[in-house]
Amino acid sequence: MKKIKRLFLESSFLKVFNIIKKNPNIYFYTIILDFILLAVIISIGKYFGSLIPQDPQQLMNLFKTSTNLLLFVFGYPLIYYLFVIFIYSITKLSILNLIKSLQEKNKFNLKGLGKFYLLNILLFIIFFLTALALLGILALILERGFLEYLVLILAIPFLFFVYSIINISHTLFIKEQKNKIIRKSFNIAFNKINKYGAFIIWNLILILTYLLLYNIIHLIFRFTIFTNQELLTTYGSIYLKIFNIISIIFIYLIISLNRIYFYKKIDKNVLQ
Repeated sequence: MKKIKRLFLESSFLKVFNIIKKNPNIYFYTIILDFILLAVIISIGKYFGSLIPQDPQQLMNLFKTSTNLLLFVFGYPLIYYLFVIFIYSITKLSILNLIKSLQEKNKFNLKGLGKFYLLNILLFIIFFLTALALLGILALILERGFLEYLVLILAIPFLFFVYSIINISHTLFIKEQKNKIIRKSFNIAFNKINKYGAFIIWNLILILTYLLLYNIIHLIFRFTIFTNQELLTTYGSIYLKIFNIISIIFIYLIISLNRIYFYKKIDKNVLQ
């Protein structure tokens, strides 16, 4: 028991909380920026989506020729994702500046935004093409039924490394390690997993704790309030919406903790 307590007290997880505890306002600003980013992306997507006719004939009437329609089909997603990545880059660079301020003196600025934007575009292209290539190869050699299960299994390590590489590369950027960032990020992600990989353990502990609490609360509601069919019909959908909102907030809290964790872990010892 003492050993477990000592491991917890010495863990990077607790150190992250101590960093936040010293300046909670800055941490709160990172959360606000996250939700502003989410709201902007959703709003932009809904707005531009509402401008595109759903009926094929209306689309053809709008673009006049098949060539114009084809250009739109390929051009619109490209422009949209480039714009989303640009908004994401501004927001993430602002958040990284705030995270840096949590641990050392730092003057807020968006210096290097162009390079940071290019970095995110390159990462998006690398991960998108890698996923496309893997799916294509697997689709050629495997039957569809088996392929679905294998994709689900492979998605776990793939998303782990994608998430890790993004956080590592962004940490290197804000720490002024701008030379060969992508190469360094891949090298750290695959060869030094023991230096940073503990975040996944804490993430799982937090998620399992959250699910345990939710199920306990759900059972309490189910065998008390929601035994009344009228109350279930009236408030059941509201209950689910509240749970979804809380779940989104919880996920973002984990993401925000992970960013500080990576900033702390990717240090000189890891770069050697």
